[in-house]
This record gives sequence, structure tokens and C-alpha cells, in this order.
Amino acid sequence: MQDFSDILVLTSPIFLLIATGYTVVRLGYLSRQAISFFAWFVINFGLPAAIFKALSSRSLQDILHFNYLLIFGLGSLLSFCLLFAIAKARSKSLTQCAMFGLGASLSNSLMIGFPVITQLFGEAALVPFSLTLIVENIFILPLALALADTGEEAGDSFFASLRSALPKLLKNPIILSILLGLLSVFFAIKPPAIIFTAVQMLAQTVAALALFTIGGMLVGVNPKGMMTDISLIVTGKLLLHPLCVALMIYLLPPMSALFNSVALILACMPMFSIYAVFGLRYNMGDICSAVLLPATVLAFFVINTVIWLLV
Repeated sequence: MQDFSDILVLTSPIFLLIATGYTVVRLGYLSRQAISFFAWFVINFGLPAAIFKALSSRSLQDILHFNYLLIFGLGSLLSFCLLFAIAKARSKSLTQCAMFGLGASLSNSLMIGFPVITQLFGEAALVPFSLTLIVENIFILPLALALADTGEEAGDSFFASLRSALPKLLKNPIILSILLGLLSVFFAIKPPAIIFTAVQMLAQTVAALALFTIGGMLVGVNPKGMMTDISLIVTGKLLLHPLCVALMIYLLPPMSALFNSVALILACMPMFSIYAVFGLRYNMGDICSAVLLPATVLAFFVINTVIWLLV
């Protein structure tokens, strides 16, 4: 176990970049609209390039880890279901319950998790990271949105809502980069050197820009007036989610220490940044926006503590 000050040396620059992005936008040097363009670039170009580069440079044996998919998937599903049940016990609607569960089970793996785990473990961490994105984007997110849509439209069945959500995922650049990376490995096809170099250059732009962007997106978020609901979602995300993943690690077949660490650290991330966007879609924009700031601030302490215990 490392000294806690050593952990802070590794992680503090990450949160310093978030604080820098927040300060720059808060002082008016950049607008939130400009920050949204940064986010678009990171999600649609930078991260897909990093994921494709990481997957396509490995063997099939290196990237097919079904036990990781099972462990992280079941842990995330358990966290989702527990928050869903708690919200239901508090007389929330089906749509509200689905959004509570989503907030407690879908990490900001892309914008915060990626820089954290690559800072700690290097490029080797991108394999479990990519598997995490498969769980989040192909399993947890469609499940939550299908439940939320079912609550909004009484005429639609759960499975009809789920079917309508799946085709959109195939247009997601993150999902496409994972699929292309897997196909590259499976068929042993390597891109031409010129293309791979361009992909590599794009991949190198991601970490700092993603963190700066997250900070800028937190400007204007107001957590006042909804403290009970905010506390439930934040507790679900920062404590319940990693505990559920830890339980699955304990119960299911063992993985490598690297995969265990990445799974737990990614589970400790605050909820994904576009949680507020989905909230607006279901008339829950206030609560889904308000939860982002306290979750991101408290995540600093949770992430550092978990890393200190693991590394």
C-alpha cells in the first residue's frame, strides 16, 4: 500500500484540471457553448481513437475477458436495481426510478475514469476500460432508457422501448470504435501506418481535454433544494456502486489484480456528464443537473481513498 501523499501526487493533477476548466468558464474566459464543442470532440474523435488504438494493438486473448463483463455488469445492475427499489419505495414514478438507478450505476468512465486509470496503470488499463464501456453502453444505458420511456409512454412496452434504443447505439462512435477494434484483432487486420499514426495523434489529445471539459460543464449547476434526492443518488453512485462491484469480485471467478483495480476505480467515478441531458428529456433536468457538482467534488475523496487501498 502506497503512502496517501503519493496517491495525491498522482490524482491531484486530474482534479486540478477539472478545477481549471471550471474556473475558466466561471470567470467568462470561455462559454459553456465552447466547452460543449470540446466535449463533442472528445466523445466523437479523441476517445474512439484511444479505444481503437488500445484494442487493435492487442491479441484476441488479451481482450476477451467474459468474467470482467459479468462482474462489472452484474455489479452495475445490482446498484441500478437497489436505487430503483429505493426510489420506488419513496413513491417515485417508473421514469424517475429508472433515472435514479441510472445515476447510481453509470460512471463517468469516459471523461474522468479514462485519465485516472491511464495515469495509474498505463495503456494496459484500456482493455478493461473498453469492456466497461461495453457494459455501460450496451447493457445499463439501454435498460434504463427503455424503462424511462415505458414510464413516459403508457402505450409502449418495455421491450418495444428497448428495441428502439438499440439501433441508436450502433451509431455511437464509442461503440463503433470498440467493434472496429475487436474486428481488427479477430481478423488480424492492421490499419495502414498513416491512418494508425493519425489515430494515435488523436488519442493523445484526450486525457487533459476531457478533464478540462468536465470542469467547464459544472458551471451553473445548482444543488440547492433537492438534498434528499441528491444525497440518495450520490450515495448510490459513489458508495453503493463500488460496493456492488466489490461484492461481485468476491463472489465470482477471480480476475487479475489490474482488472479488479480498474473495475473498482471506475465504479467510484461520479455519474456520466450527460446525465443532465437525459434528465431534461424526462423532465428531471433540475435534479440530474444538481447532482453532478456534489458527486464530482465528493468523488475526489472516494477515488483517492479507494486507490490508496488498492495500489
